Amino acid sequence: MVEVAAWLWLFVPIWLIVSVLAGIDAGKNSSQNAFIWALSVFVGGILGLLLYINLGRDQYGEETTAASDLPTQRGLTTCPNCQSLEDTEREVCRVCGEPL
Repeated sequence: MVEVAAWLWLFVPIWLIVSVLAGIDAGKNSSQNAFIWALSVFVGGILGLLLYINLGRDQYGEETTAASDLPTQRGLTTCPNCQSLEDTEREVCRVCGEPL
């Protein structure tokens, strides 16, 4: 029993560090929630780490676009007053009437 406790004292902090590093990596290289990946690596062990490596990271060269950039890419602009999406050719918001 003492040997098991000694191994746990060694294994748990190391695995906690591995899961935190996976969470940090997920924050940089994944479009999914980094906390969930860190938790799944900590709870899931080696299987969780393998799942993160295979499924959690975005493909190399694939850029994740910020949500604020999407409306302008589609030819839409956001109303400064009501935040509705409007066509870039419009001069007045169709919802609140504010000038764009």
